[in-house]
Amino acid sequence: METSGGPSEPQPEEDSDLSPLFFQPDKAGFYSPRTAHNSPERINCYRNIGRFIGLCLLHNHILPLPLCRHVLKIIIGKKISWHDLAFFDSVLYENLRQLVIDAEQNPGQIEKYELTFELEGEDGRGSIELVTNGANIPVTAANVYDYVRLYTKQKLIGSARPALRAVNEGVSDVIPRSSLAGLTAEDLRLMLNGSGEISVELLKQITQFNNEAGPNEPQEKITKFKKWFWNLVERMSVAEKQELVYFWTSSPALPATEEGFQPVPSITIRPVSDNQLPTANTCISRLYIPLYSSKSALKTKLLIAIKTEGFGFV
Repeated sequence: METSGGPSEPQPEEDSDLSPLFFQPDKAGFYSPRTAHNSPERINCYRNIGRFIGLCLLHNHILPLPLCRHVLKIIIGKKISWHDLAFFDSVLYENLRQLVIDAEQNPGQIEKYELTFELEGEDGRGSIELVTNGANIPVTAANVYDYVRLYTKQKLIGSARPALRAVNEGVSDVIPRSSLAGLTAEDLRLMLNGSGEISVELLKQITQFNNEAGPNEPQEKITKFKKWFWNLVERMSVAEKQELVYFWTSSPALPATEEGFQPVPSITIRPVSDNQLPTANTCISRLYIPLYSSKSALKTKLLIAIKTEGFGFV
């Protein structure tokens, strides 16, 4: 039985200290430390990343680096289980799961796979023994659970252990370890990466409006303009909502709680002008929108603004 997984970790360049610090394994969009020569300089980079993670937690800021589940569990001090492999390499996880099923249903057949407690090296050269003398220990129905557990530990941690330890130490440099007690990996992900689903209701509740349209503009017109804005936001696609929030706050996701909004999002309504685009000051999470003459003008200008690369600082 072939136990090699799906997409494997890309191999470092010849000078691996200059290669990327993280890579995306099986599940696109989530990152894990990349195996490389663990020079003091490279390990210090990982520790600084840990400090940055700690600062994000301390100040309720969104971390623009979604981490794999096992990395989150290491940060909060939780034990890695073989089920965490499903979030890292789903093909390998399924192969190992099938191996366990075969061992339970046909105990005498597992030896035909000719597996031992020795794996191929991560660089494709050499080998790694999961236990002492592992090359001479066959995988059987009696020890298959140990094999799966050790295989998972090697795959998720392995030579990345120094990098993972450095990230963990970096977090502890900023916040006390006790502050993470009781959290799950899912809790930590929500705190670090926010909610991918943009809640328009939450935005409505916390957004503050400032009226700079001029003293001659009737309040009824301002009220109608606010309704236009929220109606357009509600009808946006998920991607457009994320683009709006990114243009507005420089983060594509919302914090997990209201307390995470620092500062609170605001919208300043500027004097009437159908020729200007909305702008934003992301440092204070503020949108500046002219009092457009129609709902269609507001929609057109807002969509153009949020799809531009860069910010309209004012």
